[in-house]
Amino acid sequence: MKLKKMNKKWVSLSAVLFCIGIASMFLSGCSNSSVTSTTNTTPIFPEPTAIPSTTTATTEAANAVVSVVPSVSTVSPGGNFDVSIEVTTNAPSRSCQVILNWDPTKVTCNSVDSGTFYTSFAQQNNMTADLMPSTLAVDNTIGKFPPGADVQGTTQYAETVFLLGGNAASDGTYPGAQGTGVVFVLHMTALSGASGTVNFTLSDVGLAGNQDPSNALNPTVQNGQITISGSS
Repeated sequence: MKLKKMNKKWVSLSAVLFCIGIASMFLSGCSNSSVTSTTNTTPIFPEPTAIPSTTTATTEAANAVVSVVPSVSTVSPGGNFDVSIEVTTNAPSRSCQVILNWDPTKVTCNSVDSGTFYTSFAQQNNMTADLMPSTLAVDNTIGKFPPGADVQGTTQYAETVFLLGGNAASDGTYPGAQGTGVVFVLHMTALSGASGTVNFTLSDVGLAGNQDPSNALNPTVQNGQITISGSS
């Protein structure tokens, strides 16, 4: 996994330092809102070290999968459907990053929402789930989520959701979400006159664990597809 750094304007020096740490943790571990301040003196996430360095960081032999799950298998031209990006992991996870591509001549994306896998865990544990880039968007010209637009001089290649907050346990680990849940949902429409198979392909996928230094969970990647059939 390879995610280049993103320069982002934050409201405080501490938030700037944290953003740098989050960006750097994905630089070598790939298979991608504002930060809420805290008075907790314990680091809210493992210190800014890469996840994982093949020589210095830990990799996790977890049962982890990042998958594309369309809401339908077949849709008529002009029909609406959703494409969910889901995580399954038996080890606690603090962050996930992805890129999703599709054929823009057959499908268009209307909007993107965050799923509940990290957000619900954050709400239940007095934490926050933040995004980088902070705005969920797509490029329907090339069929890509996120767009990869230049942000303050840095090209953003993947969308990342990450947990902020939580106290370290006695073993140095931090709270993390586990189980199965949705990370992102893309609301899509099959274009009028389109037909055939549409593949939804993930790349630059990364899933971070909850250790310090940060560890990669090395997920299996499962792509998805739909078939456009019938008349508008």
